[in-house]
Amino acid sequence: MLINYMDLNITNLAVNPRESINLSTIVGIVGGVIGILGAASGAYIWFVDRKNMRKATLYYPLYLACRGITEILKDPNALGEDRCRALFASCAKTLDEIVYTNGSIIHLKRVNDLNMFLSMKKSIDENLEFIKTKHWTNLIEKFKSKEFTKVKDYAEVLLLRCKEEVKEFKKIPG
Repeated sequence: MLINYMDLNITNLAVNPRESINLSTIVGIVGGVIGILGAASGAYIWFVDRKNMRKATLYYPLYLACRGITEILKDPNALGEDRCRALFASCAKTLDEIVYTNGSIIHLKRVNDLNMFLSMKKSIDENLEFIKTKHWTNLIEKFKSKEFTKVKDYAEVLLLRCKEEVKEFKKIPG
């Protein structure tokens, strides 16, 4: 079999090993190998960057929002009225950013997680004005409702997903 690469003739080299290979041939071969290694490392870096982007635009904000939601719904009296309202508004804004600003909702891997996220967000959006304006007693009753029990369950499941995806979250208690 005859393979030519620039000035290199493999057949002649095998038959005549004393024949010298010129410098341009060596540089060409080394350059090709370096190019292949560069492309492979570039693909690896792209994959790692994409994974880190998912963490930054989906899992970190989602973790913060879900943790805030569960904290509010677990014991709103412990947080107090002002803190509950402010934290709820902050969580709602974070969920909006996940959907509208970053578009990172596409990184949710499981269809069930996406459905839970959207249901949770819908309930929060529908009740945001209620949370901001209604009397504290009505607010406590709302947090104990069946709708918000579901929101809490969804937030807890999504918290677990975040912990599965981001190793650093596994170290955080709660």
